[in-house]
Amino acid sequence: MDRNAIMQALTALGEAHDRTAAAMFAVDSHPGLAFLRGSGLAGRTAERAATLAPEVDRLWARFTAIGEVLERARGIKQGQRRLDDADWDALELLLGEPVIGLDRAGMPVDRAGTAVVRVARALDLSADLERRCAELTDHLSEVDSAWSAVAAEWGPLTEAADAAIAQAASLGEPELTRAFAARLAAARAEDLADPLAAAPGGDLRPAARTRLRDLAGELEAARRRLAEIAALRDGYPARVAALRELVEQVAAAELRTRDSYAQVDRKIADPRLPPLPAAAAVLRPRLPDPNKVHSGRLARLADELSGLERTIRAALTRAEELRRAADGLLERRDELRGRLDAYRAKAARSGFAEDAGLTDRYQSAYDVLYTAPCRLPAATQAVHAYQQALNDLIAAAKESR
Repeated sequence: MDRNAIMQALTALGEAHDRTAAAMFAVDSHPGLAFLRGSGLAGRTAERAATLAPEVDRLWARFTAIGEVLERARGIKQGQRRLDDADWDALELLLGEPVIGLDRAGMPVDRAGTAVVRVARALDLSADLERRCAELTDHLSEVDSAWSAVAAEWGPLTEAADAAIAQAASLGEPELTRAFAARLAAARAEDLADPLAAAPGGDLRPAARTRLRDLAGELEAARRRLAEIAALRDGYPARVAALRELVEQVAAAELRTRDSYAQVDRKIADPRLPPLPAAAAVLRPRLPDPNKVHSGRLARLADELSGLERTIRAALTRAEELRRAADGLLERRDELRGRLDAYRAKAARSGFAEDAGLTDRYQSAYDVLYTAPCRLPAATQAVHAYQQALNDLIAAAKESR
């Protein structure tokens, strides 16, 4: 190497060292590397950590060895005396010849040692170091992208789960979230321990999304349950009062049903109605004391009150259905009376008001409908017979014309 080439090589090595220094510090401060240096890694991510951690150490060792060569060369160049031939020979050796020994693992070692498997030029090793820094940064960015994607999905769910778990504990019902918390912790640990498998390329895989969605649904159900229990704790007397009022509505509905039954018994023969409801008398003793609510059994109490409310509402529905059934019998009788009157008016308009046979049928239907108790099947048949006789007369009259 001539002296100009030696100086160019020194400048090139200095510039490459500055670039590599920036790249190495960027690698060392990369969030992906910080994550890989943590504990509890698994799967592909653990494999990546096992590969990259020694690579980082190897690059730092090479960076240091290159820096030492550069400092020695600069020390010769920056001396106060004029460079002699020996100085130029030393610079040519440092910058142009292989001077950095490497062992089998690629770590710099003393060239005089027995572990040396090859010797590299400082400039060549610096170029390789720059290339490896860029590749290492890409790998670390992949880890960081995957971890960020997993953390972004798990963060809100974990925060909401922590709030629900704390609420369950404050309500004295920690078992309501215990199983969910265990499943959440296991799934979260699996994904966060191996983000490269959970979110390759920074996109959460479908199986992980499905698991998150299932856990979110389970959490929502737990939160609704906890909200129900909290509302019971805070409004227990009002809840019991509302149930008491509902029972009184059942009692009132059953009283109306008894009145309807009584009218039917007087006015309709053989109504064949179900037995009168009497649920209110049974439900009143089941109402709890509004002043007694105990932490630690709120979940059970909520279930009991919900079941009691369903029973009360079913009793209310049943009483109203039976009343409508009883009233329907009277409405059926009144409907038949109205139809009989309408058919009689039609007979008068058609000129058959004085027809003896039609009059007899009318009287038969009238007697059944206006005799208490009314036999509805017989009344229905009698009205139908009157209608049919009238229709026959009208049809015969049309044919004779």
